[in-house]
Amino acid sequence: MLAWGDESGSISSIDPGVYVMAAVIAGAQHADALRDGVRPLLRKGEKKLHWRTDADRRHDSVIGAIVELPIEAFVVVRRGPATDKSERRRRKCLETLLPELTLRGCDHLVMESRGPTDDRRDRDMLDAMRAKKEIVSLRLDHAPGPADPVLWIADAVCGAVVAHRTGESRWLEAIADRVMIRNLDHGL
Repeated sequence: MLAWGDESGSISSIDPGVYVMAAVIAGAQHADALRDGVRPLLRKGEKKLHWRTDADRRHDSVIGAIVELPIEAFVVVRRGPATDKSERRRRKCLETLLPELTLRGCDHLVMESRGPTDDRRDRDMLDAMRAKKEIVSLRLDHAPGPADPVLWIADAVCGAVVAHRTGESRWLEAIADRVMIRNLDHGL
């Protein structure tokens, strides 16, 4: 099993202190079908799909395509103090996400790259969890968003969860049978 991950903050004025991290999980034999399922949604001149910059109508199309794909998703939603730094929010989500992926048989996670320094922090986090024997076998790589269309699916899952939390549930409802959400409340 393979996983592709992305993250998003929520809308701070409505849902303060919330960070969402999603991993799309599928068998390796389905990777090309996943890419082929969303790649045609790109418009001329676009390098990747990105939920936050798209309109509702586009969200409908993206979720409509995802519904047809052989995926599952695991999502960690962390609600903490609004004063928490983004990096702390990310670390706390990874602490839950990484062991869950291994429990689901994933041995490789590709996260959307945020740049060399931030990617190194993710790998350091994984190494620390390995040292504590919380993770035994999981490889973590990073890729630029445009490089792998499956990352766009993870972005859309995050977007659907954020939309649900902020008042629009139709997209999450469409994929709910394949999405497991773990809610974490910290420091509140």
